[in-house]
Amino acid sequence: MNQISLTGADTVATTNAAHALPWRLLRLLNVYHLLVAVLIIAVSATGSAALLGTLNPGLFLWTGIAYLVYALLTALSLYKRWPGYALQAQIQLMVDTIAVVLLMHASGGPVSGLGVLLFVSIVANTVLMPWRIGMGYAAVATVLILADNTYLVLHGAVPEAGYMQAALTGVVLFVAAISGAYLGRRLRESEELAVQRGVDLQNLAQLNDYIIHHMRTGVVVVDQTGRVRLANEAALTNFPRRAGQGHLLSDLSPQLQQELASWRAEGQERPKSFTTEDGKPVIPYFTRLAPAGDAGTLIFLEDASEITERVRQMKLAALGRLTGSIAHEIRNPLAAISHANQLLAESAKLQSDDRRLTEIIAEHAKRMENMVETILQLSRREATRTQELELEHWLRDFVAEFRERHGLEGQALAVRIDSGDEVRVRVDPGHLYQIAWNLSENALRYGRPAKSFGGPLIEYRISPLSTPGGTEFAIMDNGSGVPKDIAEHIFEPFYTSSPRGTGLGLFIARELCECNHARLVYEQRAEGGSCFRILFGPQQGWLA
Repeated sequence: MNQISLTGADTVATTNAAHALPWRLLRLLNVYHLLVAVLIIAVSATGSAALLGTLNPGLFLWTGIAYLVYALLTALSLYKRWPGYALQAQIQLMVDTIAVVLLMHASGGPVSGLGVLLFVSIVANTVLMPWRIGMGYAAVATVLILADNTYLVLHGAVPEAGYMQAALTGVVLFVAAISGAYLGRRLRESEELAVQRGVDLQNLAQLNDYIIHHMRTGVVVVDQTGRVRLANEAALTNFPRRAGQGHLLSDLSPQLQQELASWRAEGQERPKSFTTEDGKPVIPYFTRLAPAGDAGTLIFLEDASEITERVRQMKLAALGRLTGSIAHEIRNPLAAISHANQLLAESAKLQSDDRRLTEIIAEHAKRMENMVETILQLSRREATRTQELELEHWLRDFVAEFRERHGLEGQALAVRIDSGDEVRVRVDPGHLYQIAWNLSENALRYGRPAKSFGGPLIEYRISPLSTPGGTEFAIMDNGSGVPKDIAEHIFEPFYTSSPRGTGLGLFIARELCECNHARLVYEQRAEGGSCFRILFGPQQGWLA
């Protein structure tokens, strides 16, 4: 059983996509650190802000410089992606807390308003860590701010009113931690959902690709210029040229290109079967991929032999019911008629003219009996027992037996082998014998005498097919051939042009071919006469 799953490369790509968001967020946060550090240094150097760095300008400046150096080192660490983003988030949050507390201390405590710098850092970093850790950092920052304010109050640097500002800053930091944790949870859920959807889409794409390339119906996608953009295995096996993606449709099948051109010209769906170069019937269905006129075309290639097979099964089912009726309703009365006619023919009072009538009755009763026996033989046919057969050796033995049974001279039958290698096929020898015998009997019956024709009465030919591994076994006569108006009906049961025929010989021959997954095809010979081609498939069996 084939298993559809993500490949290793797909899994790596999905994992990288899942980790892209944290690193991108850390890079944006680091840009924010760089801007803050540059702004601190600029303010300290120019002295443009009255409240910033008033208590300890040196500490304020050196904290800004250290903050800038840290931001630059962090940029390098983020480029290398080492250590992991979770650890880097905690380090950044720790450094931000220490730096902001030092800047607040140098600027007069919480009243400086620098505590808001931690808001962005806590929100961004707590997105990347569990909510408990984020709340812990918010608590630590709040305690440090309160401790720093207490230190400044005890030394008389700031008034006690700064506690209110410190408390409000702590509340803001806890709100930032809660908000960041909530956003982080939602982002992780969205990330997991996106990853899962990516996996599902990749699996679905692989599944669709598997279905398309392994489905029994041929699928071909052609652009407006006639180039093949997609062709599954079922489509390629229909055509011996096997041109693939990027080739012109005419390289794959000139017949299919003509059908496509006709469909585009007419602008409506008119399924019409055509025969491939190896004799396989195919029905194409055309569909535009988009309403626009320059869109590509989707072509479904349905094996017409499957439709024929379904029709054949229906006919066989009807024939089975008919066989039972024949056995009970025809054979017994026919036996009574034959017996009564035999007794009548033995009567001494029968006149000579009437005796001729009994002969006619006996002749046609015999014909009816043969027809019933043939039908019953078909219904009682045993299961196919295929085996590997060396075709040339088998054919020469068959020709020798057929020549002996019919008293034919040596030149009446000819065998031609167009393959230099040993030809082996898988087939039921008994079925092949019956097929070849029926076709040879027809050739003997409808062919012209060898003396008047100047060539062999029956010709047997073994030649390779254009399909790799395929073989053709042809039986040809030198008669007048089958008229075109009845050629399409010759394989139908009970259809015959001979008053003495049963109309079942070719029907049985084709049924036996189908039982062996073969095809029996009729062609008119260019030089006159009929040619029945039995198409063998590759080594796995006969052509399906």
